[in-house]
Amino acid sequence: MNELPRVLLELTDVTKSFPGVVALDRVSFDLHPGEVHALVGENGAGKSTLINIVSGVLIPDAGNIILDGKPVKLDHPFAAHQNGILTVHQEADLFGSLSVAENMALFQRLPTGRLGFVDWRQVEIDARNSVHETGGQISTRLPAERLSVAHRHMIQVAAALTQGAKIVILDEPTSALSESDARWLFTKIDCLKKDGAGVIYITHRQEEIFMLADRITVLRDGKRVWSGGKRETNREQLINAMVGRRETLASSARRSPKKGPSTPVPLLRVEGLSDRTDRVREVSFNARAGEILGIYGLVGAGRTELAHILFGLRRPSAGRIEVDGARCSFRSPQDAIQAGLAYVPEDRLREGICSGLSVRANTVLSSLRNWTRGFLANSPAEMHATEGIVERLGIRLQSAEQPIGTLSGGNQQKVVLGRWLLTQPRVLVLDEPTRGVDVGAKAEIHRQLRSLADEGCAVVMISSELPEVMANVDRVIAFREGTVAAEFNPSVATAAEVATAVLPQKAYQNSNTPTGRPRGSRQLRGEIALLITVLALGAWLAMASEGLHLVSLLTSAALWSILGLAAASVIVAGGIDISIGSLLALAATSAALVLKLPIPSALSIPLAIVTGMLVGTAGGALNAAVSLWGRVHPIVVTLGTMTIYRGLVILLLGGKPMTGLPPEFGRMAIDPRTGFRGAIVLAVVVIATVYVWLAHTRSGRHLYALGAGPTAARLAGISRTHVWFTAFGVGGLLTGVAGVLQLSMSQQMQARLGAGWELSAIAIAVIGGFAITGGRGTVWGVVLAALLLRMTNSALVRWEVQPEQFDLLIGALILGTVLLDLIWRRRAN
Repeated sequence: MNELPRVLLELTDVTKSFPGVVALDRVSFDLHPGEVHALVGENGAGKSTLINIVSGVLIPDAGNIILDGKPVKLDHPFAAHQNGILTVHQEADLFGSLSVAENMALFQRLPTGRLGFVDWRQVEIDARNSVHETGGQISTRLPAERLSVAHRHMIQVAAALTQGAKIVILDEPTSALSESDARWLFTKIDCLKKDGAGVIYITHRQEEIFMLADRITVLRDGKRVWSGGKRETNREQLINAMVGRRETLASSARRSPKKGPSTPVPLLRVEGLSDRTDRVREVSFNARAGEILGIYGLVGAGRTELAHILFGLRRPSAGRIEVDGARCSFRSPQDAIQAGLAYVPEDRLREGICSGLSVRANTVLSSLRNWTRGFLANSPAEMHATEGIVERLGIRLQSAEQPIGTLSGGNQQKVVLGRWLLTQPRVLVLDEPTRGVDVGAKAEIHRQLRSLADEGCAVVMISSELPEVMANVDRVIAFREGTVAAEFNPSVATAAEVATAVLPQKAYQNSNTPTGRPRGSRQLRGEIALLITVLALGAWLAMASEGLHLVSLLTSAALWSILGLAAASVIVAGGIDISIGSLLALAATSAALVLKLPIPSALSIPLAIVTGMLVGTAGGALNAAVSLWGRVHPIVVTLGTMTIYRGLVILLLGGKPMTGLPPEFGRMAIDPRTGFRGAIVLAVVVIATVYVWLAHTRSGRHLYALGAGPTAARLAGISRTHVWFTAFGVGGLLTGVAGVLQLSMSQQMQARLGAGWELSAIAIAVIGGFAITGGRGTVWGVVLAALLLRMTNSALVRWEVQPEQFDLLIGALILGTVLLDLIWRRRAN
């Protein structure tokens, strides 16, 4: 009697609903060890919902999940990771400001040593080994934001395949990969099968399904409509099961009759186009009205960079662009749009859609001037235009007012295309327009492109899918190493000839392999600039006065370094706390009240210090709790708590200053008898501790991860709740420490203490290099910024500038720092 095969994963009668739609309706699915189980269906069929449930991103409304024969609850991605389930999602969302190596390690949990510190040497070794296996030359120290969509996908796949998982979920893994990279992936899948892992494989590419899959399950409209071995079906039957109707298999592969060029002058002419990074080198071509021009090349060949130049997203260093015979200089996308160009980007998630806006808002985004009455929006006209696009492209949705983020990837892509159809472009540039979309959506997109060309538009389609290019374009340009290698007529040339033309001439690495400065180099440049400024200003102050009172300066900077780190701890995690000044006053007031108790100073002083720190920590934790549980932006929450904390200070003090504190308490910060500055010693200890925590512990790196990529952090199993409580709690703790220190230095407590200090604290963090959007910054930058602001304050006093004007300078410094960071980021791209 044959034994039944062991079931690795089993889902029974899983149901999941969203407002207005049942995404999964009693779906059952199972996976055996050592097999590839393909999950297929049209966009919107429920595939993403199913894998999000298995990977812990979503919780089912009903049904059971059984792993290795035992029921499990996968209520968070981390729970899925712990159970050996790893997922590579279609939209590769990484931590942009962190290095490739750290990105890969975060998805595997950062390795730590015996003391709990991150083992950065192991992180680098693991990343290099994983990248080496891909055959690529991606620098592991490169910030992930510098990677293309394809390379982001490759490092996610590489990280997942080296973790020894029991279950690996691959969602459209080859949608952005070249043929050679795809072959590497297929080899790795074979290795996973031999190791006994189960693979859930989602793809719209029929040839991959029948090459890789052992079994196939088809979803349609949230229901399982067929499941069986791949030998039990064929391509036509599978498509019929997916769409519920007969679909012409070659509908996306046959070119309809086309019109010839409507004018002798090309609509788009490019001559000698280059950029300063050498990713685009002396590119020349033209695109005529009435034709589809295909640009085919390998990943990293410079195709996307070319598209960015054409649409004003990237400045060329040489060459010219002409539209309908007129020379154009595109300084921004607005210039390109005015010239009649439109662009459908490769990176749909970051560059294509505004995920928080509705389908209607996304659809009319680029043509708003057509739907306005004077200065007022015309909602009925916008809705009418949107409905026309929905009908024309067959977009599946519940309502045009639903968030576009709730649509499937293919339907999102149709909305992006529809947005540009409304602008009636003369030249349409599309970068991987059918990446990750199903058979029906792909065919519809191809039909629309042909229709546009027949209407006289020049269509430039960039693709790494050679069969798509050969079947749907009138001319094809082979793009290799940043330049045009050859041009072909697809009706005459063979696919092999085109594929050979794009192969790199260099043995291993081409000039367009992602390169750049290592992680933190831009941060280092900023810190060096701050250091030079501090030294120069310090030298001037020393010469301009009888002597620079260095000890006094360091004592003052000690307090502000701690406050700057308090602000930075929250900012790096993607939040902001504007209650710091009031919370500092509340912590200092609480400590002062303890110091006034009728108990010996040997007991009251340590009790006061602990009280101030606890009050600060509690205030920070309260800010996090209200923001998280109330789902309110922290700037709104801390605006309210700032007023509450200040009101408590006034209430506790009764409107009167508090003096007469124990002299021993004052001598802890500044001892006039010996000259000892405990404030400086305390600051050194705090700075060193925060540095080690942020740079070398898993908890600290999670703050950077959440600030750099909230979605990626969730998929990596990083809890936003835990991270925000940590960030705001530490920020509050440091604020409490600063409050106690200030109380010790001044030996009195007034109700106005700390008023407006939050602006200075945030300024120190931002000037010190902490990005206001989160995910980037170092402790040393904060220390230098604190020194700079205290020196600037001394200089302003010497120049007899009124104190009321200090805020003007601080605001200018913040603005200047943000603009400088923006300039550096643009230059890096």
